[in-house]
Amino acid sequence: MAVSAARQTVGVSAVALNTASTSGIDLIIHNASANDADLGPVGVAAGSGFLLKANTTVSVRLDPGDVLYAVRTGAADAVLAVLRT
Repeated sequence: MAVSAARQTVGVSAVALNTASTSGIDLIIHNASANDADLGPVGVAAGSGFLLKANTTVSVRLDPGDVLYAVRTGAADAVLAVLRT
C-alpha cells in the first residue's frame, strides 16, 4: 500500500480514518486540535472509545479488513492528522 496522509475533522458522527485493506494497515494518528476525540469501531460514541487527548499521538496496526473510526468527545470538533502506511 502507498503511504497517504490527511487531516480529518471529527464531529458528533463517527468518521472512518481508513478504508478496509486486504493486507492490513498501520495508522499514526495525531490529534492536532485542542479538543479530545474517541477512537473505536463503527458506531463509536463520545465517551465510549479509546480517548485521544488533544495534542497527542497514537500508532495503531489494523488487521486486514479492519476500519478505525473517530468521534469528538466535547462540544467542539477535533482535527486528526492521519498517516497511513
